Amino acid sequence: MSNYLQVYGNISKAFGFKLRPIGTFFLLQLQHAIDSVTRGLDHVFYPGFKKVGIDRPVFILGNPRSGTTFMHRFLLETDRLTAFQMWEMLFPAITAHKIFGGMIDRLGAVSPAKYHGSDAHETSLKDVETDDVAAFIKYMDGGFAWCYFFAWDDEWDSQLSRSIFHESEESESKRERLYRFMEGCWKRNMYFKSKERFVAKSSLFTLRTKTLLERYPDAKFIYMVRDPLETIPSGLSLITNVLEKAYNMFESTAPDLLKQYLNNLYRASCYMYEKFDQVHSASEIPEKNLRIVTYPEMMRNLESVVTDLVDFLEIDPAEDFDDKLKKQAEIQAGYKSKHKYSLDKYGLTEEQIKSDLSFVYDKYDVIM
Repeated sequence: MSNYLQVYGNISKAFGFKLRPIGTFFLLQLQHAIDSVTRGLDHVFYPGFKKVGIDRPVFILGNPRSGTTFMHRFLLETDRLTAFQMWEMLFPAITAHKIFGGMIDRLGAVSPAKYHGSDAHETSLKDVETDDVAAFIKYMDGGFAWCYFFAWDDEWDSQLSRSIFHESEESESKRERLYRFMEGCWKRNMYFKSKERFVAKSSLFTLRTKTLLERYPDAKFIYMVRDPLETIPSGLSLITNVLEKAYNMFESTAPDLLKQYLNNLYRASCYMYEKFDQVHSASEIPEKNLRIVTYPEMMRNLESVVTDLVDFLEIDPAEDFDDKLKKQAEIQAGYKSKHKYSLDKYGLTEEQIKSDLSFVYDKYDVIM
């Protein structure tokens, strides 16, 4: 409740008084009640999920808009991994899957996906999405909540932002709470879909590689890296378009507040690059646990990239996977993005990004 009240206060501060968040609050209370009951019923009707092991989990890391969504969804074509569709994060229980699975198409009117534009990032209740959504819906805190709501009344490098983005300053109780919840969801998903392994996509897990390795020593990390001049304005657009569609953000917000908010998002974006560079430069992730894929490499040489990843992940893909890979590689080779983002809109310059993130250009071949 306290987190929601803070969210509502920030919404009111940034956009003025709004009724929509009140309706959303009551819908979330209904969702939480259904989730609590159905997850409890799982222990009665599907107790086998508790025996499911976490074997060589796959984590796709990287800044938003780095190709993480494409890789997440395409690896599912091997038919050897499972992941969450958005509706499965709203109702992660097996019992809920059985009850609501056939009526998901009717819930579009209350879907959080309706606030996402489909031009750059197509999503729906049945699309596979970032695992960050599950924790956001459950607890209304963490990085997702900060980027959309808390950052309006915060400053980068504050105690709040550090507790969310700095792995060493995250409280042990919140960390344990997160992993216990996510493991319960992952196990249910594997049990329901009869899969032995899962693939999770989370930009925020990019900041949690140490604790992930401590908990899952056999984890497989795929780090996607793309030109910051493309990812940062695209990532900012992804977040602000949701708020613009919901609250008319750019017209309803005071200029100084908007400037502070956008700067917070920019600093968080830079820190994601910086944090991974720190752990990678310090060799904190063993080579056997990591593959790095650049966006240009994925676009130009998809077949060789994915073939290497399949070997790295120790996957024996389905028989038709090679055909799917070849077809997708042909599409990738001729793909040209139609999206152009204005840095001025977000108070940024090309020189600033290249200076702040010069190490990305020095270490990786990210120029298309």
